[in-house]
Amino acid sequence: MEPHYYAVFGLTLVSDFLCDVLEPVDPVAGSDVVRVVRTTGLRPSRPPEIDPYFDIQPDKQYMNWNAVGAFCIDDPSTVRIDPQDGVSDHLVSQALLGLVMSLVLERRGVLCLHASAVSVQGHAALFLGDKGAGKSTTSAALVARGHVPITDDLVAVGRTLSEDETLTVQPGFSSMKLWPDSIEALGLGDEASDRLIHPSLPKVQKRMATPIAEAAVPLGSLFMLRRSDDVSAPQAVRLPPHKALETVLRYTFMARYGETRLGQNHLISHLKRCGAVVSQAPVFELLVPADLSRLDDLTQTIEQFVDPTF
Repeated sequence: MEPHYYAVFGLTLVSDFLCDVLEPVDPVAGSDVVRVVRTTGLRPSRPPEIDPYFDIQPDKQYMNWNAVGAFCIDDPSTVRIDPQDGVSDHLVSQALLGLVMSLVLERRGVLCLHASAVSVQGHAALFLGDKGAGKSTTSAALVARGHVPITDDLVAVGRTLSEDETLTVQPGFSSMKLWPDSIEALGLGDEASDRLIHPSLPKVQKRMATPIAEAAVPLGSLFMLRRSDDVSAPQAVRLPPHKALETVLRYTFMARYGETRLGQNHLISHLKRCGAVVSQAPVFELLVPADLSRLDDLTQTIEQFVDPTF
């Protein structure tokens, strides 16, 4: 069976698995390739009591989801996957394009944030926050106003190849994970490409009508979203540097594993990369009304603050 080719986060994914949230591309000679290989023998003989189970070491990363399968990264150019019998490629790709890909990118020196990103006025607006804060909903609302999606859930922040070392956000995919109430508030209809992120959850992965950014987008502003019943209109407050750094560190993917898991050298570079984000981009706490009918007010507030000279 011929592999599938995809462009994602500045890489070419050559995959034995179908990734339905990515657009297929033609093979390109000389591209930076990550091979995703179907294999056997990675799954434990007995399902671990801890689910999911992670064994993250500097030179090898192993992850197992009892309902999905086992994933192993021996080097940052290869991911081996042993799926559970009968599991769909869609469920495999959910794990692959989130936690697993974050480790591939981190091993390549790319900072990964649990966030959503949209290109607003030519600069990347990043939305951080806890579960239910409205990261994907906010991004989808901005896309509905004509802005360009960059990625959802995993944001890859790297540097350009120019001498000024400007931070950029790599395009990922335009599908966003939305709850039914957000879909209704945004006025989005049912599409054939809609997929439940998991059979046990009503959250839907919806492909946005607007294609993702074609190239890396300069970093603009970061917004830490916090829903509140106590505000009737969005309120943005810029965080001081020490609070901004604390916020960025909190929402890195490495915070899920433990920042020291990839070794001391990675930890040092990880902290430097987080510091570079804070030094180049303002970080705001954005209080968001719980009422989804105020999404237009929210997007207008964000447009006001996504300004590289702010």
